[in-house]
Amino acid sequence: MRPGHAALRVNTSWTVRVERLEIRLPVGIHADELEPQPLWVSLAATGAAPASPQVLHHCFDYEPLCRWLTHDWPGTPHTPLLETRINQLCAYLFGLDERLQTVWVGLYKQRMSRQALAVGVERQMTRLEFEAMQDLACAAAAMRATDAPASGKGNHASVHG
Repeated sequence: MRPGHAALRVNTSWTVRVERLEIRLPVGIHADELEPQPLWVSLAATGAAPASPQVLHHCFDYEPLCRWLTHDWPGTPHTPLLETRINQLCAYLFGLDERLQTVWVGLYKQRMSRQALAVGVERQMTRLEFEAMQDLACAAAAMRATDAPASGKGNHASVHG
């Protein structure tokens, strides 16, 4: 086939998959979890790309993802919840390539139970769900900004339901 042939411009569904990549992240509610602990990350990120890729930019490049998972993400501050880490990973994936439409991610603590190989949390999200979540977060931030008194100090009262 010649370059530019119609068959080379057909897109198909591709999935990048990472299974049980060991990383170290500071996450958890217990005192001994303030320091990075071993976790496994698994993920599948799916989107449409050329069915017959000719160069790397036609593909979903997983090298930046693996570098971020193993080098950049472990240097981020502690957070108490795996769910927060899951949302960070989803945000990274959707920001990595605009062609991705669905992501599934799982984070698993290796030291949680002697009876289980690992214990963790998984989430699947579409780009549409992610963008709606981002829109809600922006709207909430804007509401907080308009509710703050002119002095620049926010209202510190809380309501528990």
